[in-house]
Amino acid sequence: MSDAKPLSLPFTAVPAPHELDDLIERIVQKTLAQVGYADQANPFINSKACADLIGVSSEHLCAMRARGQGPPWSGEGKWIRYRRFDVISWLAQLPTTLQRDAKTATDN
Repeated sequence: MSDAKPLSLPFTAVPAPHELDDLIERIVQKTLAQVGYADQANPFINSKACADLIGVSSEHLCAMRARGQGPPWSGEGKWIRYRRFDVISWLAQLPTTLQRDAKTATDN
C-alpha cells in the first residue's frame, strides 16, 4: 500500500448566517453613507456636497453648470441646491469606461 497522504484543501472558514447578515448590513450602510443617503432628513444638498458626491471640486462643478453640464440644479448664487436623488441618478446614467470603449470601437 502507498503511504501517500490524500491532498487536503486549505481550510476556509465559512461564516455563520448571522455573521454574513452583519457584514452585509455594514457594507450597505457604508455604501449608502458614501453616496449621501446617510442623512435623509433633507433631500437637498449644496454645491460643495454635490461636488464631493460626484468627485470634482466645487469650482469644476460651477464650470459644469455654466456650460449646461452636470446634474440638474435649481436656485442661483449661493442658494444653488441639488436633489440628492437627481445627482445619484445623473451619476448612474453616465457611460462607463466599457461603454465608451465599445462605442469607440464601433465608431472606427
